[in-house]
This record gives sequence, C-alpha cells and structure tokens, in this order.
Amino acid sequence: MLREALRTELHVWVSHPEPLPLALLLERYDSLLNDEERERCHRFHFEHDRQHFVAAHALSRLAIAHYLQCAPQELAFARHANGKPYLAAGSGQPPLRFNLSHTRGMVACVMTQEHDCGIDVERVREMTHLDGVAETVFSERELDYLKRQSIDASSRLNAFFRLWTLKEAYIKATGLGMSAPLRQISIIPAEMLLEDPGLSAHQKMNWLFDAWQPSPGHAIATACNAGTAIGSIHYFEFNLADGSLAPFRTRQLTTSLA
Repeated sequence: MLREALRTELHVWVSHPEPLPLALLLERYDSLLNDEERERCHRFHFEHDRQHFVAAHALSRLAIAHYLQCAPQELAFARHANGKPYLAAGSGQPPLRFNLSHTRGMVACVMTQEHDCGIDVERVREMTHLDGVAETVFSERELDYLKRQSIDASSRLNAFFRLWTLKEAYIKATGLGMSAPLRQISIIPAEMLLEDPGLSAHQKMNWLFDAWQPSPGHAIATACNAGTAIGSIHYFEFNLADGSLAPFRTRQLTTSLA
C-alpha cells in the first residue's frame, strides 16, 4: 500500500497557491474542508491569508488521503492540548503522522507512518530587527554560526532563515512550539545535529533534519524523530491548478546512530 513507503521515507508535498485567486481555490477545494476549517478561514482579514489557509488545508487533506487511499472529506482531525493536529482515533483511518506549514507563496505538508515530524516554510525577506530576533530565539552556537555565515547581507539572511526553519520544524515536531527553551536548543545546519538539554545523548541522535531553499525566496526545513527507521526524504510538488503531482527532490538522511 502507498502508506507503507512512509515507514522508511519522509514525504513532503509542496504547493504554490498564489497563481490561483481565492475564488478559484474555494471553487475547487472548499468541499474538502470541514465546518471548523471554513470558520477559521473566514476569520482572516486579508484575502491572501485566506488563500494560503485554504491551499494549505486542502493540500494536507489531499496528501494524507493519497497515502491512506480514502476521500479527503473522510478525514477527521483532532488537536493535542498543545494545539498540534492529528488524525482522530475514531476516523476509521490507520495512524499517520503529519505536520503543515504555510507562508506567503508556499504551503507544505510532511508525512511519516509513525514518527513525530515537523515542517516549517518561510519567505526569505528583509527583517529590520533581525539581530534582536536572533538573540531572542537562537543559542550561542547558532548565533556564532550566523556570524560566521554573514559574508554579506544575502548570506546572513539565508543563514538566519535556515536556522529559524530548522528550529521551528523541531519544536513543531515535539509539540512544544514556542514554549520550548529556544535559546538552549541548537541545530547547526553544517552538522544537522541536535543539542537539547532535555534529551539524553541517544534521544538527540534519533532526530533527522533537512533544510534547503527550493527557490531564492523561500526556505524549508523538516525534523523527524525516527532514528535509523527513516532513510530518505522525498519532495513532491502538487499543482493546485490541475491536480498533478511531480517529484522534484530526494535526499538520503542519516543519523550518528547509523
């Protein structure tokens, strides 16, 4: 079955909502959403926020349904106490772990069979208070990495968002979110090794990471607590206009446990 691939592979579906106006997105995908999702969508003040919300939640339903071989409308979701969504136990569907992220111009969903996973996508953009943000969320090791990568303004910006997306993907995978001790956690892109004082040495080595820029304007990172069970990560682009799905990147993943 399709979902069997997710036992040993991490799959990421990516889409770009902006070519499709909100009206067309709703015409094609509103029927996939439940009442709670529609209500949340209508709370957004700006149309582009509603556009990305519809695209992201339609993408996650289509992606999960693809592997479970069911209709997207059949999926039922619940939320942990920390707000992280999961497939509801009473949905009649086998377990599958997933996480969702969206930013201006890109939405993405990561999936595994049974391992905690997280994803973050960010639009790479100029930030007036970059140094202040960095000092608030980055560890000393990460700040040192950022300094060493700051050859010019562009390199500094790319390094910042690589660090940011890695940390965001990790805290989303753990479910802690922004309540995590951000300045005590380090994920250095050059090594892709985790430092977290709340974990044992063995637990830290179980984490797998990937971070890159699929375009000059976007950064994406994934985190998965799978150890040697997951051997590779596969990226697919889902075209919201015609419903086509195409692979566009594969990378082997290793931990120091291997």
